[in-house]
Amino acid sequence: MKINPVMLIVSLAISGLIAFGFYTLNKGEVYLWLITIGSGLLSSITLSGILAVSFNVKGGTGNYKIVSVLFFLITLISNIIFNFLDFTPPPYIIVNGILFLLYVTVEYGVIKALS
Repeated sequence: MKINPVMLIVSLAISGLIAFGFYTLNKGEVYLWLITIGSGLLSSITLSGILAVSFNVKGGTGNYKIVSVLFFLITLISNIIFNFLDFTPPPYIIVNGILFLLYVTVEYGVIKALS
């Protein structure tokens, strides 16, 4: 596994802008920081998988990047939905925690298949 530091900085900057977007567009101010930090973390993890990570294997990194793109879109949609709903923290943490753990599990399977 190889990490491109320039693309890692770009992905972190994009995820920071996404988090700032959720911060400014938040409907309610009760859980403003929860959605800001949650969207920032999830988008930074998945965007780093898309932009900054590569593997030195024969099969390439196509499947890894496709899974990262899918989970980035799913978590983005999840955060958009939670941004405009009145919610309590447990459903947000549970849904996004499950999405994150599914992402880690699927990516682990893809990495094991590539090596």
